[in-house]
Amino acid sequence: MTNLKNYMLLLTLVILPTLTFAQKNPVAEVTRLITPAEVEANLTFLASDEMRGRDTGSPEIDIAANYIAALYKIYGLKTAPGLSNYFQPVALENAHPAKAGELSLGGDVFKFKDDFILFEGENQEWKGEFVYVGYGSLEELKQANVKGKMVIALAGTKDSGGNPMAIFSAAGGKFQDAKNEGAAGLIEIFASPQVPWPALVNYFANNITMRVKTNSSGGSPHVWLKDSDAEGLKKIKDGSLAGSLKIEGITTEAVPSKNVIGMIEGTDAKLKSEFLVVSAHYDHVGVQKNAQPGKDSIFNGARDNAIGVVGLLATAKYLAQYPPKRSVLFIALTGEEKGLLGSKYYAENPIVPLNKTVFNFNCDGAGYNDVTLATVIGMERTTAEADLTKACSAFGIKAIVDPVPEQNLFERSDNYNFAVKGVPAITFAPGTTAFDEELLKYYHQPADEVSSLDFNYLIKYFRAYVYANVLLANNPSAPVWKAGDKFEAEAKKLYGK
Repeated sequence: MTNLKNYMLLLTLVILPTLTFAQKNPVAEVTRLITPAEVEANLTFLASDEMRGRDTGSPEIDIAANYIAALYKIYGLKTAPGLSNYFQPVALENAHPAKAGELSLGGDVFKFKDDFILFEGENQEWKGEFVYVGYGSLEELKQANVKGKMVIALAGTKDSGGNPMAIFSAAGGKFQDAKNEGAAGLIEIFASPQVPWPALVNYFANNITMRVKTNSSGGSPHVWLKDSDAEGLKKIKDGSLAGSLKIEGITTEAVPSKNVIGMIEGTDAKLKSEFLVVSAHYDHVGVQKNAQPGKDSIFNGARDNAIGVVGLLATAKYLAQYPPKRSVLFIALTGEEKGLLGSKYYAENPIVPLNKTVFNFNCDGAGYNDVTLATVIGMERTTAEADLTKACSAFGIKAIVDPVPEQNLFERSDNYNFAVKGVPAITFAPGTTAFDEELLKYYHQPADEVSSLDFNYLIKYFRAYVYANVLLANNPSAPVWKAGDKFEAEAKKLYGK
């Protein structure tokens, strides 16, 4: 307790003497205000062993939330509209797996676990029309007129070739697209020789799943069905069939959680009504179960995502002293590692209306293997590209687009839940050229500790992120999706353009 008090006192003494004064050269001021010592102090606290991996629902993640809120207070951030403090309660729950189920298609009957698993959904009984849509791309969904029907698609994409990572990565976006088109649910035919069916069942059908709390019965199911020679699966590929789906035995329990939100009001009479959302998830994956005695079992999450949180905090510190033309909302998000849950909840329950939210600049990453770069996932998809390139160049690093599109990183971080609503949203990540051995030895591993970080690189990275937000928040033109982007249509609905 004494060490924690001393640490917080030291941190306060470091921060408080920094006074607000007129901004001259923003690059020079970012360099002055964003210091290696403060960056390292914040990273060391958030990724310490005592935080035990910041697992969602744990006491330690609450400590992290309070720490972030304390810094918001020190920096002088306001509370967001409708909130009495910096916390947005997020209604999460643990869902215990279904105990039984049955899928009927044509004349065939498929049994829960033996033939199919529930990837997402509720207890329910559904009857109606099943329709086949190939791989379930957005174009295929639109062509098939899926409204009110249960969609059957091949897992993955036409280019995935049974690759399990590609199948897993494509699943969430495909399910969202199906729901957006009005489908009753999605059933993916799973065929990957690299993942035996019993292993899939053991992981997804026997474990507790954390999710955003639902008050509805039924809901849209997302099912994985084992590939087979069943007549129903052959016939459905020629058109549509009648059938039914029954799921039963799911039980739930509440998991208290929160997003940590602060606000800076813009200075321009017109642009202050527009909001830039700066986000980063502050949770990680906790402590390894059944670890070998004497071996490190704590997933500290320095790279994923204490780095992102420190980027957010550095931006909050700077913009609080130099308020930009646009208003800025800072959101430290919970539950990302459980399925982008904090951002999903916020997107459905926004503090600021989404049609007033002009851009989401998320900070997240698996790690880095090139210290000359910043990898900006989705940069080429919006008109923010010029500001991002300029900001990185100012601090001696190069902004690059996603070098591993097969990993589907755009849909694996919190920016995605803003994007599906139409908000231009991208992610700023450390320099990555491949998912190679250098990156994977730290990604979701106990080795991801602060002592392994390259601070000479990270200070450039943080300063570039802060400066990018300065440019975005002051640019008279809000970023938009480039013509033809997947989310352009939703943006037109959202903003009425």
